[in-house]
Amino acid sequence: MKFDRAGSITVLAFVFTVPILAWAGGVDFSLGETTEDERPSFFGFVREVNGPGIADAKVTAELKDRGALVTRTDIMGVYKIPGLGKDVNPDDVAISCAKEGYKEASVLRRPRATGDTTDPIEVECYLQKQ
Repeated sequence: MKFDRAGSITVLAFVFTVPILAWAGGVDFSLGETTEDERPSFFGFVREVNGPGIADAKVTAELKDRGALVTRTDIMGVYKIPGLGKDVNPDDVAISCAKEGYKEASVLRRPRATGDTTDPIEVECYLQKQ
């Protein structure tokens, strides 16, 4: 098979563009590794009570006496918040969610193993239509 210059450029553009498109607007489902300087990340779903995930819901990670970090869910209702730093105790982080036309019904934080300081923390949030 013989490529001319234009064909080579097209192939290279495809090879470098496809991985970027796969990430566009999505969540990196790899939970990643934490370093000694990071605490675990938070991840989960925002869903309707007994229903599907909710796209573009606002998820807030409030740090006790320190402020908050806000993110939004993807099209499936998935969110991820990266590790917040070694000076942040994960137990001092409160996750909440909101979307216009809904009210927060409950937030479920999955238990972690005793002494676990690096595994990601799963927090699911349930909204109910108003």
